[in-house]
Amino acid sequence: MWTAWILSSAVLLAFYDLAKKASVRDNAVLPVLLISSVAGTVVYLTVLGAAGGMGAAMSVSLRDYVLIVAKSVIVGTSWVLTYCALRTLPITIATPIRASAPALVFIVAFFVYGERPTAAQGLGMFLVFAGYMVFGWAGKHEGIDFLRSKAIYFALGGMCMSAVSSLWDKFILQKCAIPVETVQFHFQIGLVVMYASLFAIHRMARFTRDRFEWRWSIPLTGIILVGADWLYFHGLAIPGVSISAGSLLRRFSVVITFVLGALYFREHNLRRKGIALAAILTGVVLLCI
Repeated sequence: MWTAWILSSAVLLAFYDLAKKASVRDNAVLPVLLISSVAGTVVYLTVLGAAGGMGAAMSVSLRDYVLIVAKSVIVGTSWVLTYCALRTLPITIATPIRASAPALVFIVAFFVYGERPTAAQGLGMFLVFAGYMVFGWAGKHEGIDFLRSKAIYFALGGMCMSAVSSLWDKFILQKCAIPVETVQFHFQIGLVVMYASLFAIHRMARFTRDRFEWRWSIPLTGIILVGADWLYFHGLAIPGVSISAGSLLRRFSVVITFVLGALYFREHNLRRKGIALAAILTGVVLLCI
C-alpha cells in the first residue's frame, strides 16, 4: 500500500519541479517561496477545515512542536538553496542532482556508523560519481563549470538538506508517531513564518533586490507540493516502511521531470544528461538494495 502512496507523490512531485522552475527562472527567490508557501498552506487549511480535522491537527505537545519546527527549518533551507540553483541551472541538471540524496544517506552511514558496502553498493557509488562527472562534461557545453559554479554548490547544498529531511521524516512519523495531519499543519505554517521572516530581513537590510515578476505558476507550485507531501507522509507513516526505499521511490519523479522539462524548456545536450541521469539512478538503486 505504501508504494501506491509514494508513487502518487512522485508523479505530483514531477509537476511540482516543472512549476518551480517556471516560477523561479530569472525571478526573485524569496517572494516566490513565500507566495507559493502561502498558497499551499491556505489550500491545505481549507481542505483540513472542511474535513473537520482542524482541531485534531492543531493539538500538539511542546516536544512534537519543536520537532516539526525543526523540519520546517531543514526543508525551508533546502528549498532556498534549490530555488537559487534553479534560477540559472537547466532543470535537466538541477533535478538529477537533488535525486541523488539517497546516495548521501548511504555515504553518511559509511563514515559515521562504519557500514561497509557490498560489491553491488560499491558499484552503485561508482555510478553515482560517474554520473556527476558526465554532468560536468555536459555542463561545460552550456558554459557551466561544476567546480566553480555557485549554482552547482547551491544544488548540492539543497540535496544534502533534502537527505537530512528524509531521515527526519522517518524519525517524527515512525519513531515519534506524530499524526500526519499534525505534522503537515504545523510544518506548513512554520514554512510561511520562516519565509516571511527571511523576506522581511532581506527588505530591511536593503540587500540587492532581484526583480520579481508575478506568474500563475507560483501559487500552483505550493498547491501541488502540498498534495505531494500529503501522499508521501501517509505512505511513510505506515509502520515498517524503509526510509531508503521510500526516498528512492519518490526520487524517480526526476525521470518525468527530465523528459517533460526537456520538452517544455527546450534544453540541450539531452543525450549526455540522459546518460548521467541513468548512471545516478542505477547507482542509487544499487546503494539501497
